[in-house]
Amino acid sequence: MENLISDHLKEIKGLFKKYDVKEAYLFGSAAKNNLTEDSDIDFLINFSDHKDFEKYGNNYFDLLYALQDLLKRDVDLVAEETLSNPYLIESINQSKIQLL
Repeated sequence: MENLISDHLKEIKGLFKKYDVKEAYLFGSAAKNNLTEDSDIDFLINFSDHKDFEKYGNNYFDLLYALQDLLKRDVDLVAEETLSNPYLIESINQSKIQLL
């Protein structure tokens, strides 16, 4: 796991809890310690309650912007229930690190 993530892990977990995330994983280059200057940070998440679409949307975008502000990087926030491509799922599963 990259220093950028480990240095901010407490704050990242706090944001996940604030925005009702029940599970969160780091994946991609930050999980593989291959982060470059131009790399974004990839998170795979599951929200506690996604039945209220307005709350879901607000939590998703508020969390996305809060993570970008904290990490000073572009963030790719992937909700696990939106994944359907088996090759992408396998690729994510190979590198993911559970954060919450």
